[in-house]
Amino acid sequence: MARRRRRQKDDTWEKMRQAMVATLSTPKGVEKRETVPEKACGKCKHFRENAWASDGRGYCGKLKVGSDLNADPPVFVTDGEAGMLTMFNMDASKCKFYEELELIDTDGSECSDPEYRRAQRQMEKAVK
Repeated sequence: MARRRRRQKDDTWEKMRQAMVATLSTPKGVEKRETVPEKACGKCKHFRENAWASDGRGYCGKLKVGSDLNADPPVFVTDGEAGMLTMFNMDASKCKFYEELELIDTDGSECSDPEYRRAQRQMEKAVK
């Protein structure tokens, strides 16, 4: 029983590692990094910034590890503990759980509510 739980945990960490590598290592030029799609993960209610918010990393509060929005058809996993790793400017047009935020706070001060804060410079242009 303990081995099975350990193996499941190891599988989860491996999936998270692969998702992080895939999300952060996709080749992007300057234009791609500056572009925020109309339906971007960073504009969704379920997006949560992490401690390294300045580079755009975050996770989804709804989708879990194993989800893939780039697959055809997209894969939606809602069971599990760890949220799907994502970037604020990831295209969420295929996501059936996408809910646009009514308010996006781009100020990024220590008084900002993390649920609405989007500290990335690119979001300032996308919100206006």
